[in-house]
Amino acid sequence: MRVINGVGRWSAGTSVGLAVLMLGGGFAHADTVVPLPDGEQALTTATGIPVDLTRTDETAIISQSLAANGMSRTAQLSATAYATAPGATAGSLETGYLIGCQVDLSGGLSLGGDVYMSPGSVSPELTPSIKLVPGGVAVVKFGTKKLDPAAGAVGISYRNRGVQLSGCGGYAQARAFSALSVTNDQGSAEVTLYGDPFSVG
Repeated sequence: MRVINGVGRWSAGTSVGLAVLMLGGGFAHADTVVPLPDGEQALTTATGIPVDLTRTDETAIISQSLAANGMSRTAQLSATAYATAPGATAGSLETGYLIGCQVDLSGGLSLGGDVYMSPGSVSPELTPSIKLVPGGVAVVKFGTKKLDPAAGAVGISYRNRGVQLSGCGGYAQARAFSALSVTNDQGSAEVTLYGDPFSVG
């Protein structure tokens, strides 16, 4: 099993949106531990590749605001995303979180009201700054790893990755995602695994 640590990135929301700051270290004064269930997506793609995509050991630690105000909150996130895809000649695994301010993450992402995005279709890396409209969602990527065709597997692990949210005066929610793309001589396919939504305060 090959795992790597994700690399944090920084993004800031403007207007009445949400700002997300990726922090490398942990936080003191953690006050709420949220254990989250394991997840699995097992299927054979239309191109004939048997895929088993899992997310295990996911936890979120919701901490007191570093800014000591109601519009800022912090969390430490941990999980392992791992996939097997024997027979794939190429592929990649991307994992991260959807984080939004007063939005429902049970479905897709609504950016600007009529623009629909799913985590599997998000290809650009997170830019240094991102503008979010009211009810917008930030896609925070924790890492991307290429599949090893010889092993037929790929994995990404992160532990106590810090996230600071600011600019959200209401309810904030987050949800993990892992998107696996695989290719063989029959074509390409993609499988996405979502975690359970949880409150960030």
